[in-house]
Amino acid sequence: MRATPWIAASLLLASCASAPPEQRALESRVEADALRVIDNVLRHEGPPPPSPRQVRELLARPFAAADAAAIFERSVPRDLLALAQPAGDGPAVEIRELLDPYLASLAEAQQVLKGAQRDTPLDAAALLREFEGGLPAAARMHEAAQLDAAQIERAIALFLQANVRLSLALRSARERVRFPDAAQRFASSVGMVSLGTRGNDNHGPDAAVIVDPGGNDTYERAPVTGGAVSVVVDLGGDDRYRGSDLAIHGHVAILDLAGDDAYESTGPGWGAAIAGASVLVDYAGNDTYASGNFGQGAAAFGIGALLDLSGDDGYRLGAAGQGLGLAGGLGLLWDLGGDDRYAAGGLRDPYDRGAGISFAQGAATGVRTSLGGGIGILRDDAGNDDYTAEMFAQGTGYYYGLGLLWDRAGADHYRAARYAQGNGVHEAVGVLRDEAGNDRYELSVGVGQGMGLDLAVGVLADLGGDDRYAAPNLAQGSATDNGVGLLLDSGGADAWRLDLPNGWGRVDWSRGLPSLGLLLYDPARASFRRQDKPVDAPRAEATAAQPVEATGRCPAEVQSPAATGIMLEQALAALGPGLVSGGTDRPAYRFALEQLRNDVASALAALPQGDFNASWPLYAVLRCALDGADDATAARMWDGMERMLDSPHAGAIAGALRARPAPASQMQRIVRKLAVNPLCSVQVSALVLANSAGAAQQALRSGCWRLQARALQMLKDLDAAPGDLSAVPAFLRQAFQASGKRSESSRAP
Repeated sequence: MRATPWIAASLLLASCASAPPEQRALESRVEADALRVIDNVLRHEGPPPPSPRQVRELLARPFAAADAAAIFERSVPRDLLALAQPAGDGPAVEIRELLDPYLASLAEAQQVLKGAQRDTPLDAAALLREFEGGLPAAARMHEAAQLDAAQIERAIALFLQANVRLSLALRSARERVRFPDAAQRFASSVGMVSLGTRGNDNHGPDAAVIVDPGGNDTYERAPVTGGAVSVVVDLGGDDRYRGSDLAIHGHVAILDLAGDDAYESTGPGWGAAIAGASVLVDYAGNDTYASGNFGQGAAAFGIGALLDLSGDDGYRLGAAGQGLGLAGGLGLLWDLGGDDRYAAGGLRDPYDRGAGISFAQGAATGVRTSLGGGIGILRDDAGNDDYTAEMFAQGTGYYYGLGLLWDRAGADHYRAARYAQGNGVHEAVGVLRDEAGNDRYELSVGVGQGMGLDLAVGVLADLGGDDRYAAPNLAQGSATDNGVGLLLDSGGADAWRLDLPNGWGRVDWSRGLPSLGLLLYDPARASFRRQDKPVDAPRAEATAAQPVEATGRCPAEVQSPAATGIMLEQALAALGPGLVSGGTDRPAYRFALEQLRNDVASALAALPQGDFNASWPLYAVLRCALDGADDATAARMWDGMERMLDSPHAGAIAGALRARPAPASQMQRIVRKLAVNPLCSVQVSALVLANSAGAAQQALRSGCWRLQARALQMLKDLDAAPGDLSAVPAFLRQAFQASGKRSESSRAP
């Protein structure tokens, strides 16, 4: 196998192996430093936000992300797994004999959960309103983050253990569980308890615990808040569940032992929780599940799980679920058998990227720059399954989230639009692993199928069968902005189709560092098509190294009225979509320019920390505000920005100064301050502003590869040879030497 000179950046591996590729064998064929780019960049940009430890570990060891079993084992508590374990034969039992210890355990779990509350309770009404239109706002997520996570974890463990014991006892006794001859209701320490009949009963949401022995029953469900408990245990019959059983700082469980059941909701529910636990286990039958936004295994700061142990099932979701982990949450949908159908719609995308935002089918997302995502898993163990979603779905992670779709058998069909099918986006990990079968993977827009975007890892691993892959662009083992994209297909007569060149191992450089794309396939039986025309097997390639990203043009300053009645962060947030699409909210833009030019220090100080929707547009708007200011205003802005160099906005300030530097003496002070900033990205800007060979030589001794890359480029531009490259990784040395420069240490005396 021959690789391109950029072996650290792009690889295509031909393999005829019938077994899954060994992680270490693959790693040995990739230059070690190339796998450490993400880790190196992140280690020099401050500590990560609150997020699962696994995410940071997998970003440091990308090939380990292909091990779905290890991810599942580490992510899912044993107490939750125990709900799916088989039950043996047990003796006949009175239902009250089981309920008394169960209720005592629920009361203990409830008290522990209530003890997690600090200061102001969660605003459940506000959360429910926000779910009508999408996901909770960042402010609401930060409120939930204030609860005691250790207390919540302990309460969830107690709640799960209680349900495991009850489930095993009921399933062991089977039809030998004895109930009263008539329906009964009685008070308990957790609320009202209702015992149904073997007829067709209607149960409202007022009881804390409902146990029904059989019949085709109807259950009206309602959200649970304030530490409350809500449990339904149904032993048989074709049942109908309606309403919403979302847990908001509460505990919810549905244990349905038999029957073809229908779970119907237009809102959140069916294994959905915030700051608590919601668990639905359906042990038998061909079932259907319908939810609005946030359901079918979705959680933040807790556990939301839906386990279906058998049958041909249908899952339909508005958006945000089917295995979704928000910050601090584990969302799990685990279907153990049958031919199943998974369908997720999408929320409106303000950036108009070609589809709606699903966040579904093994997805995880965080609040960018302040809270990392959780863990979202969709696992299907058997059957020929169909998966349909829009964007951010089918094994996708966003901002320190870990999303996994793990299908273990069957001929499956995966359809999505974008950011899907093994896609990591912005410091995250997304994995799709399919163990067997003749499978089809389709993306209508692109960006997925083993694709890593911006310091993220995306993996699609297919371990057998004759498979079909189709996507327009940026797919099938590709990466951008220092991501890692892996598509590992260990055998079969596979067909690969792309419309544009970006895929099949093609990657780019960013921040002066490479990305890594890898496509593993069987050359004897693989076929490749470009725009439906047969082409030869692809060659690995990488775009040329580009250490400095180009800056966009500033929108024209038309004489339009400025927006009124808003704050700067709102104006910046309104401008964000236009920076992608090319459109500009003129009133918001005018308002932002005026605020920054009038008193830049006060304007920056008033911006909330950790608000990505404001901080990201600030980089462009602050640069434009300074670049287009008159001389007197620019002088005031330089003074104000110098006072704010210790703020979180130092990077935006440095970017603005690169477009329009302050006077020389002031710039010297500013550069000295920026050069000692703890963030390497700011140090890079300081080096660019200094434009000094001496500063560049010193930067080569840094442990930050991004700074080293910029130093090498600067030395090349200044026609100066580096004194020592011993601390520089091999791929940067190769790139530098390929440019025609030699280091002083390599020159003959």
